[in-house]
Amino acid sequence: MDGPESSAEIARAAAAWVARMDRAPLDAADQQRLRQWLAGDIRRRGALVRAQALWQQAHAAGNTLHRAHLQAATSATATAPARHRRGDGRYRALLRWSGAVAASLVLAALLFVSVPVPTAYATAKGEMRRVPLADGSTLTLNTQSRVSIHDDDGRLRVEVERGEVFFEAAANATPLRVEVDGRRFDAGTAAFAVRRLAGQPAQIVVQTGWLDAVDNGAASAGIGANMRLSLPAGRAAAAPTPLSATDLQQELAWRDGKIAFRGESLADAAHSFSRYSDVRIVIADPDLAGEPITGLFAASNPVGFARAAAAVFGAQAHQRDGVVVLSRRP
Repeated sequence: MDGPESSAEIARAAAAWVARMDRAPLDAADQQRLRQWLAGDIRRRGALVRAQALWQQAHAAGNTLHRAHLQAATSATATAPARHRRGDGRYRALLRWSGAVAASLVLAALLFVSVPVPTAYATAKGEMRRVPLADGSTLTLNTQSRVSIHDDDGRLRVEVERGEVFFEAAANATPLRVEVDGRRFDAGTAAFAVRRLAGQPAQIVVQTGWLDAVDNGAASAGIGANMRLSLPAGRAAAAPTPLSATDLQQELAWRDGKIAFRGESLADAAHSFSRYSDVRIVIADPDLAGEPITGLFAASNPVGFARAAAAVFGAQAHQRDGVVVLSRRP
């Protein structure tokens, strides 16, 4: 066939093999053909297992219905011997009905395995997770992040739904496709991070390699190493900006369990810690909330951050019941 085989085509072929095995045991020639088919693509073995499981479930459901209606028809015939012919007709009708239901269930199973279902991965508050992909690429999900992985006719597409994700794209004939806010990028051999946080424009930060921006299926622009691309709302054009080595290190500090601040307000810094811990930082003074903060802090230690900030700004930190209150007032 021309081009790589799609997941839907593999699923349909797997369903056909299962139907063939259900009719009768495979002869030696068919067994050899099945082995060759399985060896042709790593995805085929999993598709065959899924098709077998769904086929068995459909048959089990069909057999249950068949037995139930058989018992009902037998009971009706036994309690009304004078209506023997009518009972026989009802019995045959029930058998036809249960057979039709079983066939419908098998058809539904075949349709189900033919439709690719995306796989989702997510992290809870304070959790970090590493996810290997089938093409050799790797994802690292930061706290409270979620991605869905799609198979678009043999091409992997990772949609970043929320949070921060670091990609290590492997060298493949088909580039890894990444989607954020409806925009798509193709990555060959590259290491980069995608950020999608509520109330902020999505961003892509490239550490190594190159990403092609995809517009209507065609590569139109790109972003290279040591660069950051902010994606404004809608389809407004955006240009990448260069990053210094220090900027890049701070952008990716979360991979080491750190949070980097570069002049953000103390209130914004406190909000950043809320993504990693249930301990809340409350800033009682408006003037203190607007103070700029710079530094690298452990994401899992909001209390330590609050105490350090209090020392820098001449404030006090009071902790009680999972809340740390910063205030300059007595």
